[in-house]
Amino acid sequence: MNPESIHHVLGRQVAYPDRYSPDILVRVDRAGNRMAHHIDEVHLPFTGLDLWNAYEVSALTDAGAPVNFIMRLLYPCESRYIVESKSLKLYLNAFNMSRCGATTAEVAGFLSSTVAHDLSALLETRVEVVAETPREAGWHTVTSPGCACEPPVEWEYWGVGELSSAPLASYKEDVDLLHDNCVGGGVLTGMTDLLRSRCKITSQPDWGDLYLYMRGDRLPSVDALLRYIVSFRDENHFHEEVVEMIYKALYSHFSPEELLVMAFYTRRGGIDINPVRANRKELIDRFCPHIVHFERIAVKSPRQ
Repeated sequence: MNPESIHHVLGRQVAYPDRYSPDILVRVDRAGNRMAHHIDEVHLPFTGLDLWNAYEVSALTDAGAPVNFIMRLLYPCESRYIVESKSLKLYLNAFNMSRCGATTAEVAGFLSSTVAHDLSALLETRVEVVAETPREAGWHTVTSPGCACEPPVEWEYWGVGELSSAPLASYKEDVDLLHDNCVGGGVLTGMTDLLRSRCKITSQPDWGDLYLYMRGDRLPSVDALLRYIVSFRDENHFHEEVVEMIYKALYSHFSPEELLVMAFYTRRGGIDINPVRANRKELIDRFCPHIVHFERIAVKSPRQ
């Protein structure tokens, strides 16, 4: 299969492969959406990573015993491509009946190295992969990004109660909602579960918990910020694109000294996607230790 033939797997029924099938993987070029939203590919206004969690990974030992894993995958936002999620699900499911090692540890090692090799080749970047049994993963999982930080970070919750009484009418991305809604300088540190968009190909709804840290001389009001986030409700984009669009709008309109945007999306097909973008790597080190210490810390949002 052509690695960029996205329509071969999305929006149609596809036979599940029953053996190792790296050729089913599909990649998507980031450039199209970035160009459409004036994000310079050569001089990106952010750094960041895309963290994927796959909860339904399974294979067999040499003796035929099933072993189950939670797999985490990580690669940089500077990569030219992203992996398409349905093709990744099909690829991972193809290991279900494969005998991959004498022990659980050997199976985990085989899966991690094989998936890392195949995705690194597909995406033309280094992809880190860790596979753990559910019991192992549970030992170091926290249910709030703030709990993993040192010192802990208190994320203010922004819900419908923070919206003004003015009706909401925009459900296509509307950056004008940010205009003339500056409340002066300071710091914003909060999260909202009001983010919803649609899959770029299938139009199925995607649900995410959005976390935002912003420091500068000009900040948006929380009301304006939430209205802008709600305006994605009928937009068709991949998860990574939504985070980059929100980041770009805030960065362009307010020129903050520090900006971090990350979204924890709910899972589909046993996989969740968690893009992180920031104008300084130090912000990722500070607010995203689950990425900095990729092999030791797992973080979930309440809806994951």
